[in-house]
Formats: sequence, C-alpha cells, structure tokens
Amino acid sequence: MSHNSKYRFEKLTPISNSELGIYEDAIDFVFENDDIRNVAISGAYGAGKSSVLESYKAKHKDKKYVHVSLAHFNENVGRDESGTVKESVLEGKILNQLIHQISSDRIPQTNFKVKKSITHKETLKASLLALVFVVSIIVFMLFSKWSALVETVNIEWLRIVLQYTTTSEARLVIGLVMVLIGYHYVYKIIQAQQNRHMFRKLSVQGNEIEIFEESDDSYFDKYLNEVLYLFDNVDADVIVFEDMDRFDANRIFERLREVNTLTNLQRKEDGKKVIRFFYLLRDDIFVSKDRTKFFDYIIPVVPVVDGSNSYNQFISHLKKNDLYEKFDEGFLQGLSLYVDDMRLLKNICNEFLIYYNRLNTIELDYNKMMALIVYKNLFPRDFSDLQLNRGFVFALFDQKGNFI
Repeated sequence: MSHNSKYRFEKLTPISNSELGIYEDAIDFVFENDDIRNVAISGAYGAGKSSVLESYKAKHKDKKYVHVSLAHFNENVGRDESGTVKESVLEGKILNQLIHQISSDRIPQTNFKVKKSITHKETLKASLLALVFVVSIIVFMLFSKWSALVETVNIEWLRIVLQYTTTSEARLVIGLVMVLIGYHYVYKIIQAQQNRHMFRKLSVQGNEIEIFEESDDSYFDKYLNEVLYLFDNVDADVIVFEDMDRFDANRIFERLREVNTLTNLQRKEDGKKVIRFFYLLRDDIFVSKDRTKFFDYIIPVVPVVDGSNSYNQFISHLKKNDLYEKFDEGFLQGLSLYVDDMRLLKNICNEFLIYYNRLNTIELDYNKMMALIVYKNLFPRDFSDLQLNRGFVFALFDQKGNFI
C-alpha cells in the first residue's frame, strides 16, 4: 500500500477549492464597480480569509494578483518608545516587497535599487563587444602602421588572412563597426541618464544616499513620485496586503488609501484599468466605527469552524483515518468546545495520527493522548515545560495532595 493511501494528513495552507457561495457574489460586486478600490476581507484568525481569496483566484483566472505579506517581518523591529511600529518601517517593507515582484523591465526609471544577477553569457558578450570596439579604434587610427605590421608576419597563411584587413574597403568596414558600437554605447548611456538620472546624483564625502536608510520620514511622502510609479506599473489588477493587522498601526491604511487614489488618477490618465487593494484583516483591528472610513467595501468571513460545529469537523477528520471509533463520544464533544480554528483542528488531527502510529501499543488511552495533543496545541509553552517538570499543569499535579 502506498504512503498516500495509508494516511490522510491535512494541509494547513489556504485551500483553493472551498465552497464560495455568497463570497463569490461579494467579490464579483467589487470588480463590477470601479469606485470600489479599497476592500477589507475581515474575519477572526483562521476564519478562512485566505482560502476564500485563493478559491476565488482559482475560479477567476482572468485577474492578476500581487501579494504583499509582512508575516515574516520581525514584530520587535522598528518600534518607537510607546511600542508602536513606526509607519515609515511598514512603508519601507511594503515598497521592498513590491519592488521585488515587479519585473525590472517594467520600471526602468525607478531610482530604488534592485540587485539583479548578471549572467556569465551577458558578461562575455559585453567584454567581446568592448574588445572589438577598442581594436577597431586602434586599427582605424593607426591604419598605416597596422598594414606595415601585417607585412612582417612570418606565418604565411596568417599573413594572407590579415592582409584582407589592410585594404581601403576593410578600413571602411572597421570604421563602420566602430561607429555602430559607439552608437550602441552612447544609446545605453543616454537611456541610463533618462531612466536613472545617473549624473544628477551627488556623492557626499564618499557616501551614497540610499533608500530604506534609518529614518522616521514617511517613504510614501519622501518618494511619492517613485511610489506612484511603482504602483502604476505593477502588472496586477489587485494588490493583496496580508498580516498588516499584527502591528496596530492603523494610519498605514489611511496612507495606502491615499496612494491608491493617486495611483488610480494616474492610471486613468494613461488609459489603464483600475487597481484595487485588498486587505486581509482581523475583525477586531479597529476598536470603533473607524474601519468604514478606510475601506470602500468590507467582506466579513464567517469562520468555517467555531465552538458550535467543531465537533462535526473533528469527527469528519478522524473518520478519514478510521480513528473515530477509538474515542469516547462525550470526551470529543467536550474537547471540541475549545478548538474553534480550522488550522488548529487539522494540526491536532495530523499530530495525533503521527503520535498514534509511533506509540501504537495496547496500553494507550487514546482519549488521554488526544487530550495531551490538544493541550500541546493550545498551550505549547506549558506543554514543553511539563516535560521539564515545571509549568502550570505540572504544578497542579505536583500539588494534587494539597488540593485534595
């Protein structure tokens, strides 16, 4: 029996084949109205916001998306004295991710530096072209000396070949080659000057000023033309902002709304289609009615799993691996009240499957094993402490006699 048919593990990543229902109509409504440009897809952690969007993307492949995620950004970096993340830090991270998702061919005029690897083939080609250019200049300028040098070559076949380069026609061709390669270099220099204004930059005491230096200034203000240029040239219908609700910096939504407005004004002038910003956010990120001023439309995502239906979800996942019969029904019902997140539920089932198969002995109490795995997922630090004879649960059992 193959590995895949023996065990049924669950992925924790967003699924792209969930039943959309009303969500599809809600997102369709966004794309039908050009004045809806800032959209919040809100819901509790693990409610299925990403799955809704991924499923819509899979069903409607005509739309292009660019994702900006701050999930891997260290939350402790760039905070001020009050503990709030600086707006400039978030702006810099957003621009950094955006720059690296836009083809450099689409944004030749940007002054933001994107490191691009140069292939061995490109280096070889440029070196050969430069060599031909230098040799052409030398031969053309010192033609009579070149002709005399050729006559002194002792190897007959090589002298005969080189004599073809000493005719007046050859000098004309060499001159033409020199002019064409020279034109190529002049074109590249002018193009670089137009795109990057390379001669406008000044070096101050040997130091170059670079973007994303340590500064509290807003990048969206300081480099507004650059920012709008990037957003204007991104090859996408939607830019999706994820995990921005971790930083409690609500002003960033106001700034992004401004950027969206200015970008769409520019795109309208250029005859381009509207670009929309989608934000995947927790429901509780705004403590008052403020959220309606940041967004043109809010799509609430109802959690797939909550305390009321997690028992049924538990059963269905356990039945896939023929494990349901091993548990006490009342125990599962009580346990399910504490698991209200689909990713958590899937991970609990995955971990139980592995523990069950690694510790498969007759003496095991499956209810107790499942209880420990749920405890491990809900309180991972205390679970780790328990194995070192410390922590809350250890203290409870250690003081059992006193409690009694």
